[in-house]
Amino acid sequence: MIGVVLWSDNAAGKAVFWCEDQGDLAYYEEPAICMGHGSGFDPGDMVQFGITVHRKLRIADNPRVVLEDAASHLPDALRHDSPAVQEPQAAKPRGGAQIIPFTTKPGPRRCGAAQLKA
Repeated sequence: MIGVVLWSDNAAGKAVFWCEDQGDLAYYEEPAICMGHGSGFDPGDMVQFGITVHRKLRIADNPRVVLEDAASHLPDALRHDSPAVQEPQAAKPRGGAQIIPFTTKPGPRRCGAAQLKA
């Protein structure tokens, strides 16, 4: 799988990849035997990696950088284009329609259908 690094913490050996198939994000955590070396990934780097699924979570295996700084604009572009960041649009006023409320008439209620007898 090919992806782009959206977030990384090299000191902790962790990264999040946006995948080419536009599916769920893939998460990478450096194996314990390699801890302290740093993953060396920076946001925007293009990476190639294997995928495994563990408890509905995509885990990236054996990632390697294909092209450094290939899409450095991507993390910010996704952050600014997300619907959660956009300002809500004000409702447009409707032009000149007069709404007449329905009122109930006092008195006994009549049923227009024939009454059935048992």
